[in-house]
Amino acid sequence: MKIILWHLGRKGAGPKYNLEMALALKKEGYDVYACISKQAENANDYKKHNINHLSLNTYTGGVSALINSLRLPWLINEFKDYLKINRITHVYCTMPHIWNFFFSKRFKKLDVSYLLTIHDAELHSGEENKLIDILMKKDRKNADGIVVLTKHVKEQLKNLGKSIFIIPHPAFSFNNNKNRAKSIVPDQKIKLLFFGRIHHYKGLDILIDAFEILNKKNNRYSLSIYGSGNISPYQKKILELSNITVHNRWIDDVEIPSIISSHDVCVIPYRDASQSGVIPTVMTCGVPLVVTPVAGLREQVVHLQTAIFAEEVSSDSVARAIDSLVKDISLYEKISKNALLYAQEEMGWEKAAYRSVEALISITHNSKKYNQ
Repeated sequence: MKIILWHLGRKGAGPKYNLEMALALKKEGYDVYACISKQAENANDYKKHNINHLSLNTYTGGVSALINSLRLPWLINEFKDYLKINRITHVYCTMPHIWNFFFSKRFKKLDVSYLLTIHDAELHSGEENKLIDILMKKDRKNADGIVVLTKHVKEQLKNLGKSIFIIPHPAFSFNNNKNRAKSIVPDQKIKLLFFGRIHHYKGLDILIDAFEILNKKNNRYSLSIYGSGNISPYQKKILELSNITVHNRWIDDVEIPSIISSHDVCVIPYRDASQSGVIPTVMTCGVPLVVTPVAGLREQVVHLQTAIFAEEVSSDSVARAIDSLVKDISLYEKISKNALLYAQEEMGWEKAAYRSVEALISITHNSKKYNQ
């Protein structure tokens, strides 16, 4: 079985996920290749880890995306030739891309099995785009099998008529994940963290309002906001409050462990979500999480064991959850220890690779190639 890991994104979790899965499969002894964007922030890491790969010249922004879309026929032929020359049997897309459909509709003629990872069944609130939605759904029809990260998404996609495999989001291997459990002392200053790309569905406004509620009762809290995205809808309220620091920029991988570990509580105040890549990353740092009880997030953590859930998606509820966590020192320490242990034992890339191989074998439709 010759597997090519395919993702054309440039930044964020997508390129990281693609590389981690490629490394995990290679470590298990599989014949692994990759197709990535030449502009991917981790493109050089494939050469560093001696992974045979094809780098396609995608784009650097909106204008170049439009221009390079005209070059799609040439890029598609480049990919097809690479698949043929290397006798690839399985294409494993680790995260969808707006161009996927134009490539994937050729896979059946090439007699290549196609496994597609779908992180979210529907676009998030505030991110709706009809064209992207159409292209993503067309790409799904070309897949021989689907990987999802939660049961929630599997349920949403049950009418696709495809084999669907659940492979929970593994924890990214930042800083070799050498972290210790955290502890707090009574009445210490508590540093809260919002981490990740800023979008309406991620509920930053909910957290800011919860922070205001907390500090009206006890001025022991500070809030750090780390992430790129449009901060302007929240700027007025942020300026009205004290003890909030904003780092509204792209966060490099090397910064992530120290940023997370320097805080006491990470809050995931999402309005809707199928899953969160931030959750496993925070758990590997042993920082307790407060999470809103939406959809797939309920599957990623266990209440009062590896995190604490707010009762509902509201500022009052998030504030109460944070307050109850930091007031109960033994609970705080238990959650920190359990989160570290769970990340180490259940969120490794080895398990994800093993499950991926099971899925790839299951969808194989060319036994002659597979047996070579």
